[in-house]
Amino acid sequence: MIAGALLGVAACGTDDSDAPPTVATSSSTNSTGAADQRTDGSKPPSAATIEAMINEALDPNVPNSQKVLLVEGAEKDPDIFDKLVEAKNENPGITYKVTNPPIRQGPNKARVSVEVTTEGNPPTPIEATIVYEDGRWKLSNATVCTLLSAYQVKSAMCPGKSTSSRSSAARPSN
Repeated sequence: MIAGALLGVAACGTDDSDAPPTVATSSSTNSTGAADQRTDGSKPPSAATIEAMINEALDPNVPNSQKVLLVEGAEKDPDIFDKLVEAKNENPGITYKVTNPPIRQGPNKARVSVEVTTEGNPPTPIEATIVYEDGRWKLSNATVCTLLSAYQVKSAMCPGKSTSSRSSAARPSN
């Protein structure tokens, strides 16, 4: 079911703005030097940097205030990362691996192939998008919303979604 939901990401769109990339006014660096790639609007970041962005978004030790810089539109629902981390912990058999360098789809967008592996199933390739917004490359809203729906997590940052609560019956109601 999760792999099937993830396949829908290829059909999802994002902002097709052709506005020229803006210059970042500040950035932070990590041990891989990925910050430069994340803020360089002249070319998309490497596959390794995109994979690091996914891992950072799922890392419970990274503050949500830092994670909102990773995802287009996340400022609408910064607490969504807590729900995503929880869902990932409940589904430890799901892994993601970026399998090729990004291919530019205009001045502010690129696509990349991600291999999603779910427990007991062969790897499933999906197409994900990244966008250059506010002086940095981010995981696209469409890509992240598809991942959230695969985990049955709703968010105000996703088009057509008005809540950020989990829709899982696993939570007890009080």
